[in-house]
Amino acid sequence: MTLFICILKDYRRVEELLLGFLELGITGATVVEGRGMGQLIGSELPIFAGMRGLFPGSAQDSHVILSVLDEALIEPAFAVVELIAGPLSAPGAGVAFTLPLSHFRGFVL
Repeated sequence: MTLFICILKDYRRVEELLLGFLELGITGATVVEGRGMGQLIGSELPIFAGMRGLFPGSAQDSHVILSVLDEALIEPAFAVVELIAGPLSAPGAGVAFTLPLSHFRGFVL
């Protein structure tokens, strides 16, 4: 089992991504709203406000999508993310990565 983590800046893409996951058979995901480093540095630490330009997309909240996946769904999940969010290599588009899970309990896949 693998934890798939995707952080998107564009909130309008989150619902599209979840629908794309459903088409792949991914029926469980958690979405958490977050604030990135660029937002905190520019708004809560005014001394660093001039550095905001170093963080593309820092004016927007981030959305963290977490899903526990079987190995076979990892590459299709990455493909759906890039289909919906665009190339993740573009500044400010978002990031996606996986973490191996050595122990897992909760629901049957």
